[in-house]
Amino acid sequence: MAMKQCPDCGEKYSDTYKRCPFCEEEEALREGKRRKGGRRAAHGRQFSILTPTLVVLILIMSALLVYLIKGDDLFSSRVNDGTGLPDGSTLQQDTDEKGDDPDGSGVEDTGDDQMPDAGDLTGEGENGVMPGGSDEEDETPSDSSGMTYEKAAALPAGLTLSTTDFTLRMVGESATITASGGSGSYQWFSQDEGVASVSVDGKVTAISRGTINVVATDGEKQGTCIVRVNVSGGASTTTAPTDTSGSYTLNREDMTLSVGESFQLQLSGATGVTWSIADSGVAAISSSGTVTAVAAGTTTATATVNGKSVSCIVRVK
Repeated sequence: MAMKQCPDCGEKYSDTYKRCPFCEEEEALREGKRRKGGRRAAHGRQFSILTPTLVVLILIMSALLVYLIKGDDLFSSRVNDGTGLPDGSTLQQDTDEKGDDPDGSGVEDTGDDQMPDAGDLTGEGENGVMPGGSDEEDETPSDSSGMTYEKAAALPAGLTLSTTDFTLRMVGESATITASGGSGSYQWFSQDEGVASVSVDGKVTAISRGTINVVATDGEKQGTCIVRVNVSGGASTTTAPTDTSGSYTLNREDMTLSVGESFQLQLSGATGVTWSIADSGVAAISSSGTVTAVAAGTTTATATVNGKSVSCIVRVK
């Protein structure tokens, strides 16, 4: 078997081949590459719907997200400022077109033109009485504020009392305190009703021996007065006994008043008392024993009965 040498590639091959097998193999490889490249190119040129589909989906999702975030605000703003609904129409027009609001009142017409009964609107029945209620008015306590001595004493000071310290010497003896500097409507409270009681107008009455505070308040401020009850005997005695020994005592032996304030002096166990004041420029005294402060200073108020005299120091600040 003879060998041939290919003039193209220079390789030797058997003369049994008509053509150079090396060249044929290389040509076959080149042809295969061309075919593969052509298929890839043809495949790349084919139309793909995936890309535009993804783009459309992204746009739809973006629009939906924007609507969810700001759609309600946009709708509300357009309705409130009268520009209408997002589609360009107005709320009034849209309602009229549907026929739900023929009178343009903005309220849906339910077909019932009859006004509700006035009793239904007020919650009252046919007789004008609230359901479950009665014709009688509810009774309320006189002190609806719930004020007590403790609450009144805890309020800030600010009221001016006619006296801030006095003494009662007989069970049943009383003295009236006045208040000023507030709303004009005052409540009075005794620290201990067993020692001395106080009425709604500030009248303090001795009950038994002891020392307590009486507080006046207008609901915002308070004024406090010390009440000393120096008595002997039980609280059952309600009237002052007559002093047969010829000894008389005043309900105050020393008092301090502000200019313009007054205090009622009382002489226990005596009638027909004559009252006098040492210095009328400092304080004045009435025929009933009411002392009124005139100007700053110190003077003496005197009660005289049956030739006996009892005095009280009056200090005006």
